[in-house]
Amino acid sequence: MNTIKIVAVASSEETRVSLYTQLQALDFVEFNGVYIELSDAVRECQSFGPDVIIVDTTARELDAGLFIQAIGMNPENPCVIYALHREMDINIFKEAIRQGAKEFIQYPEDKQSLEVALKKHLAFMSRVATHGKSASAAGASPQKSPGKIITCFAAKGGVGCSTIAVNLAYELHTLQKQSVAFLDLDQVFCNTAIMLNHKPSYSIGDIAENNPKDVDEALLSKIIIKHDSGLHVVVGSKSVLDDNEMISAELLELMVDYLSTRYDYVVVDLPTHVLDPYHQYMVERADEVLLVSCPDIPSLYRTRQYLDLAQKYLDMRKIKMVLNRYNMKAAYRMSNQDVEGEFRYDIFARIPNDWDLNVEANSFGTALSKVNPKADTVKALQKMVLQLTGEAAEDPETKTQGSNSGLLGKLFTPKNAAT
Repeated sequence: MNTIKIVAVASSEETRVSLYTQLQALDFVEFNGVYIELSDAVRECQSFGPDVIIVDTTARELDAGLFIQAIGMNPENPCVIYALHREMDINIFKEAIRQGAKEFIQYPEDKQSLEVALKKHLAFMSRVATHGKSASAAGASPQKSPGKIITCFAAKGGVGCSTIAVNLAYELHTLQKQSVAFLDLDQVFCNTAIMLNHKPSYSIGDIAENNPKDVDEALLSKIIIKHDSGLHVVVGSKSVLDDNEMISAELLELMVDYLSTRYDYVVVDLPTHVLDPYHQYMVERADEVLLVSCPDIPSLYRTRQYLDLAQKYLDMRKIKMVLNRYNMKAAYRMSNQDVEGEFRYDIFARIPNDWDLNVEANSFGTALSKVNPKADTVKALQKMVLQLTGEAAEDPETKTQGSNSGLLGKLFTPKNAAT
């Protein structure tokens, strides 16, 4: 696939000349002219059979919107539609997307975005053509199998769950060369933007008010941040001051489906100690659930409470215990070994404590391994990644006797236990 067939519609002579000049300079574009009258564009679509329709909606939003909707809602039209407008108005953008536009571009102020979008669509068409031929030859479906979902959660705040989630996603991408989407579901106190040193333009809140039937690929792709690290990130909120609706369960499912079919891994950072419908959905949907705790009494108490609760409702085989800050001074009168025993649950990974490394990385908004790739904490995270991807065996299981003889046993003795 070497060319894209285009029908272009402008709303003014100035835009018509600009579009014509730009499209004529692109050697991969095939078109017969740029029209101003929508009726002329309709006839051209019927005879030419375009791959892409470009519609300038400036100053005629109603008529152009109806034109987009008529094309976009027709199942016999396989083409995609790009909406152009001189203003980057969020309401105009949302309406164009709802009507069926795949891209919304401020034009002519942002001509480069139009060229980039056309090149991406050409590449997509080429891949579809190539995969279709390969699948026909092999007699197999070209569809990609869903990516693996890893959900990170802590039963108590302050244990470093978000740090582990972000760095897990980063190592999956850089160490394992996997495509990774990172989803921060904290729609109030979202830490990802700070930890990745990024000011997002869009967040989950930007689709929260939409009817699930109106949310399509174009709208979902808008909230995905292409971060410099190589991660693709969806943040829960841009600021704690955002006055956004909470995303519905239906929209969350749409978003997770969209991400899991396009990435090798989806790493989800759940809000700490919040057991809401989002939590229930994500731990049930996840392939692996990393339950993060620290070796201190409050963390252990909450973690064991969560494990006791989870045993009643979840498949415990997917829950992986991660003991963070492992080599810090253990809880009062307890060694690290005692701490592990008191969990009464096998420890999947132990992440050594390195306070200075964590502070430096989070302060500069970068990954731990970019600050000090030889640190023990980084090595432990990378080992955990290899275990999760099946490239390294898990450590020998911790022998848990269910003993209540330690300090935690005295604190957590069931009320109905014999005295």
